[in-house]
Amino acid sequence: AFGLVPTPYVSSVWSSIASWGLEQIGDYGAFWYQAALAGSYYAPAFDSPDDGTALLTALTKCDMDSWCSGLTEDNLTMTRESWHAGTYSHEWGTSPIVGVAWGLMGVQQTSPGWESFRVRPKLGDLGHASIAIPTIRGFVNVSASRGQLSVHVPCNSAAQLCLPRSAADRALLTPRTTRLLLDGVEVPAVASGGHLCASRSLGCGEADAPRHLSAQPRAE
Repeated sequence: AFGLVPTPYVSSVWSSIASWGLEQIGDYGAFWYQAALAGSYYAPAFDSPDDGTALLTALTKCDMDSWCSGLTEDNLTMTRESWHAGTYSHEWGTSPIVGVAWGLMGVQQTSPGWESFRVRPKLGDLGHASIAIPTIRGFVNVSASRGQLSVHVPCNSAAQLCLPRSAADRALLTPRTTRLLLDGVEVPAVASGGHLCASRSLGCGEADAPRHLSAQPRAE
């Protein structure tokens, strides 16, 4: 994001950081770790190589350095300050929201007041996921599965929509190999961060209906 790592080494440096996991970063650093994996607006020039696998592992693992352990070991009903110490009512423990909303579902605000946003899901091993995110302009409802995306875009905003990535992908989708369909009609597409995206920002559908993206292989 800041140009400190030469381009040829970005992938290997990212892999090293991802391999640290929460064990080397801790609950306090989990927010930034998940934000980095998500490629959030804290690093707008960086597209994470993660297909969602590292994020999903961090969110769902159940060892001592995990949110799951708070349920199994500490019988929590509220988020805690650190893995097994500190207070048991603390906002630091809410950072999984970042991993789910920014990361797995890929919903990221790109201008003040949600005038614009993007949706680039990274599903990992998930077959399907959905989320409803409240914004000042209305709810952003997202439903994603491999090769499919459905998004309710508030009519007073605009969104860049991209097909999800997942661990099941055999190859990255590109405009050369894949037709991108918006509400069943082919539209111009661009490759961005390993995703296949509509080339222009989109508003709400007819009668405020969700917008649907899907992929179709090009004939050889």
